[in-house]
Amino acid sequence: MSYFQYAIFSILLFTANLSIAQEDTLVSQNFEYDKTQNLTPVSFDEVQLEDYKNDSDFDYTEVSAEKSWWYQFKRWIANIWNDFWHWLLGDYKADGLVAFLIESLPYIILFLIICFAVYLFIKLNPAGEYLGDQETGEVFLSEEEKIIYTEDINQLITDALENQQYRLAIRYSYLLVLRELKNKEIIDYQFQKTNHDYLAEIESEQLKLQFKKITKWYDFVWYGDFTISEEEYQHASKDFAAIKTQLQ
Repeated sequence: MSYFQYAIFSILLFTANLSIAQEDTLVSQNFEYDKTQNLTPVSFDEVQLEDYKNDSDFDYTEVSAEKSWWYQFKRWIANIWNDFWHWLLGDYKADGLVAFLIESLPYIILFLIICFAVYLFIKLNPAGEYLGDQETGEVFLSEEEKIIYTEDINQLITDALENQQYRLAIRYSYLLVLRELKNKEIIDYQFQKTNHDYLAEIESEQLKLQFKKITKWYDFVWYGDFTISEEEYQHASKDFAAIKTQLQ
């Protein structure tokens, strides 16, 4: 027998002896009960017990609050969202940045939907189309409609350039093109229409191509709320001059 085996055998033998000794000690001990004190069973006053039962301070019953329709709706959306990702990713469990993006995506989508709805409301301006003085026949025009129908746009462009307001000059230049397209009956101008609606109404491919160029400038500068330098305006003005030449 090797030294290692002998050591293991000795440990096991010592442990077994210790266990037997403990059992013998427990068996040999005598337990005595205290019989010197008189034990009296405790009784409860039934009337007092009923008072406790009827007291709301001693009512520990937990009642689950009824789930509101908003909570149930959010749970329904969450279940659909989770089922979609389970169908898409299977048993894969995302963590870190990926998990954060997945959890944040519904709120991002909801935010974009709200922004789009606000944009449509401002763009369509349903009140501006129908509100008016019934007696005088006065119609409330939007700022864009007022510029196209009543203002001297060329003078507005000149004033904007003198004040180095190049972003505003881009806007006036674009509205001037819309006026020319309307006057030549190339488009049916309506305030609620989008610029891409006008693009679809233009039949000439060459004119459509040039209109697409200035629309990119306008969307970038005006709706994108970007400022441009004089050099950038000079570059954009070439595209506006080109479409004005085509409309002559």
